[in-house]
Amino acid sequence: MEKRGFEFSFAWLFALLVGSVIIFLAIFATMNLIKINRKATDTFSAKQLTIVFEPMEVGLAEGKSSYADLDSETRIYNICYDDGGFGDQEISISTKSGLGKEWENPGVPISIKNKYIFSSKIEQGKRVYFFSKPFKMPFKVSEMIFLTTNKYCFINAPEIVREDISGLNLKNIKLENCSESDINVCFGGQGKDCKILVSGTCLSDCESNFDYGYVTKDNEEIFYTGNLIYSAIFSDNEVYECNVKRLVKRLIQQSLLYLDEANYLSAKCGTGSSGLSQIVKTGASFKDSKDLILIKNIAKEIEYQNDLAQCGLW
Repeated sequence: MEKRGFEFSFAWLFALLVGSVIIFLAIFATMNLIKINRKATDTFSAKQLTIVFEPMEVGLAEGKSSYADLDSETRIYNICYDDGGFGDQEISISTKSGLGKEWENPGVPISIKNKYIFSSKIEQGKRVYFFSKPFKMPFKVSEMIFLTTNKYCFINAPEIVREDISGLNLKNIKLENCSESDINVCFGGQGKDCKILVSGTCLSDCESNFDYGYVTKDNEEIFYTGNLIYSAIFSDNEVYECNVKRLVKRLIQQSLLYLDEANYLSAKCGTGSSGLSQIVKTGASFKDSKDLILIKNIAKEIEYQNDLAQCGLW
């Protein structure tokens, strides 16, 4: 009896052991399958998100806005590279899950070479806000697309910024009645509980006193001119500086094209080209956003020359 009891117990123990291993392997396989499916889904979602960028091209307009509601809490990763050609950006996504790890590594990044996406390196939320504005220096260089999941309150914003917010119907930006969940952006000096400070000045013939200046975030200053004011507000400092360098590279190539056209038209129309040559030279030594003032001053002179010419280049 004791021997049969021992054999009976051993058989049950063996069965339990084998069963536990099978269950463990099944759970392990299921979790791996879920992880693979999440990665595939996140990669597909990133691709879908980049498609949204296409209609943000403003054309002859001065801006566009939109938003997208996501199925679940999502992290959007934005990595910018300024090396090689015009540089590029990689957009990837990770979705929150109740199974397995709450946040897995993001899916396969989608490379974007012809867009300039300004955002934090990681945006998190269920609703994503987009709007776009052109970057001009003085001719249009490209659209800039601003992406954020946050809500902001602009305090003492200049009239030109108020008009943009109203004209683009930006749902995530308030001009008054700030709430505790809003990120306060203060223009022209200190303000209450301000996470972002915007300082500005008028260079000449300006629409506002924020034609050129700098934005202070996380105890760092990044410089802007024109519509780059929004890039500096909504973007991570690292992403901002990288995209500004990419825009300057594009500016150089466009200036070279206009330079060829100006040389062709100079005898017939008196079209000047000296400023364009300066843009190319100054852009080639561009280091960071502090150098924007140098290019901005040249751009104003180019615009003046183009307005006087019988045959304008743009």
